Amino acid sequence: MTAAADDEIRVLCVDDDSVILGLTETVLERLEDAIVVETETDPKVALERFRTREYDCVVCDYEMPGLSGLELHDAIREEDATIPVILFTGAGSEEIASEAIRRGITDYLRKERGMAQYDLLASRITTAVERYRTFEELQRKNAAMDEAPVGIVLTDSSLPDNPIVYANEKFYDLTGYPAAEVLGQNCRLLQGERTEQEPVDRMRAAIEARESITAEVRNYRRDGTMFWNEVTIAPIDGSETPYFVGFQHETTRRKLAEQRLSRQNERLKEFTGTVSHDLRGPLAAATGYLELARAEADDVPFLDDVATAHQRMETLIDDLLVLARAGNVIDDSSAVSIAEAVEYAWNPPPHVTASLDIQIPDDVQVQADQNRLVQLFENLLGNSLEHGIHEDDGTETVTITVGLLEDGFFVADDGPGIPPDKREVIFESGYTTNPDGTGLGLRIVQDIADAHGWNVAVTESDEGGARFEITNVQIADD
Repeated sequence: MTAAADDEIRVLCVDDDSVILGLTETVLERLEDAIVVETETDPKVALERFRTREYDCVVCDYEMPGLSGLELHDAIREEDATIPVILFTGAGSEEIASEAIRRGITDYLRKERGMAQYDLLASRITTAVERYRTFEELQRKNAAMDEAPVGIVLTDSSLPDNPIVYANEKFYDLTGYPAAEVLGQNCRLLQGERTEQEPVDRMRAAIEARESITAEVRNYRRDGTMFWNEVTIAPIDGSETPYFVGFQHETTRRKLAEQRLSRQNERLKEFTGTVSHDLRGPLAAATGYLELARAEADDVPFLDDVATAHQRMETLIDDLLVLARAGNVIDDSSAVSIAEAVEYAWNPPPHVTASLDIQIPDDVQVQADQNRLVQLFENLLGNSLEHGIHEDDGTETVTITVGLLEDGFFVADDGPGIPPDKREVIFESGYTTNPDGTGLGLRIVQDIADAHGWNVAVTESDEGGARFEITNVQIADD
């Protein structure tokens, strides 16, 4: 068995000559502090010890009863194919040396007179163990990289054209190229006629500056099929050879989904613009004719109903346009004062005695799209003004409070509240208890919150009314 890779070098010395064995142990440990020697005169016992203990190197004689040095080597190789085994023998010959090399012995030394041979043996042991440990470490790293769920390549920027010197199995699976067509080549072998130059130039500049970079590139497999590749490149610090490591992660599905979503958003913008124009035009004309009709004959029945219907259509158009834009991903956000957004959204009807209590300092800000934050408050305040009104001494009144939470804010009123069995359905499009309402207000609130990554929940306020809590919000107090 092999020892852990640390400063100590555990050596198993096997020789049927106990005198030579004792001398070897004493001299090696004096010459090299890191070397710790265990000795055994019986090669069969040594093999059993090797199977149950940890060693970094085995040194053995050639001529021994029971097992020869080469036979012991072969048996050890069945247990560990790479541990250093050094043949240190006085029965040397070209034939033995040739056979030892053929079988894969790590090193071969002949016993000589004098202490110089032990200096050489100690040097050969430390060198062999260093190589062995380096190889074992590389094997572990290679095994880890081969199991990685992303493609990994190593390139050597000291060589002409920064060629690939290593690629893991995932890279070959991802690209369809065999190792023979990858190793020694530059990563541009994945580029094609539609590969954009801008991300390629950025990656080249990062390599020249020995900096890390992540870029999304249109690449091509060996069979010519295109795929989107998110490439992360970084220099390997501390390496004498200027290696770069590259991670390849296919993002084709995500990229195509983003492109589809972008096209859908563009069509939605066109649609909402067209609908807004095509609906508002006839509605404006109908409103104009209504005014003419009133001027001609104000006592005509149902004109007030027509005006109410026009107003409802105007509200419905406004809500549909806001709803169409509310859930779009936030592209441009800024630090917005919550209190200022609430004040801008506050517009109570004149016939209602409504009071607004903003319990948030003006300098408390949230990262948001300012227009949509105002729309969110317009709909929450509007909901309370519509459904939270109650009579107090014959006067329609409502008190609305806006305050801070640990990770967000709330809007609460002192109205009749929302029954627990209705708190899930109120955010559905079209749900309303007002026959004149559009049922889109709270759906707009939900979509605006979703676009910001916020959460919305409804509960009961301290006064028994409705309380809407917006959470998962980053609040910054300047």
